Amino acid sequence: MKIYMRAYLSENLGDDLFVKILTERYSKHKFYSITCGFDKYKNNRYYKNLKIISSNRYIFRIIRKFNLEKIIANRLELVVIIGGSMYIEANEKDKDREFIIGKNKHYIIGTNFGPCTTEEYLNRVKKSFDNAQDVCFRESYSYDLFKYINHVRFAPDIIFSLDTSNIKKIDSKKVIISVVLCRRKSKIEYEESYEEKIIEMTKFFMNKGYEVTLMSFCKAEGDELAIQKILSKCDEELKSKINTYFYRGNIEEALNVMADSEIIVGTRFHANIIGMILGKTVIPITYSKKTNNVLEDMNFKGKIIDLSKIDELKIERLSNEELSYKIDISKQKEEANKHFKELDKILK
Repeated sequence: MKIYMRAYLSENLGDDLFVKILTERYSKHKFYSITCGFDKYKNNRYYKNLKIISSNRYIFRIIRKFNLEKIIANRLELVVIIGGSMYIEANEKDKDREFIIGKNKHYIIGTNFGPCTTEEYLNRVKKSFDNAQDVCFRESYSYDLFKYINHVRFAPDIIFSLDTSNIKKIDSKKVIISVVLCRRKSKIEYEESYEEKIIEMTKFFMNKGYEVTLMSFCKAEGDELAIQKILSKCDEELKSKINTYFYRGNIEEALNVMADSEIIVGTRFHANIIGMILGKTVIPITYSKKTNNVLEDMNFKGKIIDLSKIDELKIERLSNEELSYKIDISKQKEEANKHFKELDKILK
């Protein structure tokens, strides 16, 4: 089949893993999509059955402005919408964007809903879910909002289903800290405190004999800028000891960097999920309810750092138990495949 895929194609490690898992699962079918200025998705070895219709940023803007996506989708046979935070009432420019793309059957998987502040937006999204063939959320909070719709379901995050058998898991005495640019998450009021605490945390782990790597998951969302800002606040001696890793589309390399560690401090939502599937201790820094909702669904008992209360964090009080806590995710790994339950019926 020829399938139109709406996904977040901006060289974000988490979303790139979504696309990798989807296209590999249905390798006999052809996926089509558009991106905004990311040519690396063309002829990419990770997505052999994905064709990028256009990566020109100006064409992308025209398509979005005039809702031309449905014309592209209608020339194909199926629509799959895959991604985490696909339904955020975030800005005015998306107020007229169509959630249902054309006339073909829609399968919406791996997503969550919100934040949402108006009933108008809620009703628009509800209408799109009503008209979809299948909707599978990644946390129970979103599911509970729409569970009265017969074809709405819930399963753990898709990345729990990632095959990591080819990733060499080494417990080196290393810590990965995934960072975000707070202003891009509408949390600019915590930006200074967050950066200072990341520096404190870096010193804390170094004093315990760990190597520390600051990791960017997505340049387009400002992760690399956040790292540069943090480093600019360090003295030269400390700066020289801090490693950095910038994800630029090499999925295997990024996973191996994370696998070669003991602890992952994840501000990025999927830094925590990847850490769990690699068997690492994870310490989430949560900036939105989506992370808290997923952790609550899992009955996570480790240390959780709330970005809005990061000023109160006493890093030196992190206990040995918190620094070694690991969660059994065997249930999540199995159930994550349920996102594909309905798609499997027609594509496998």
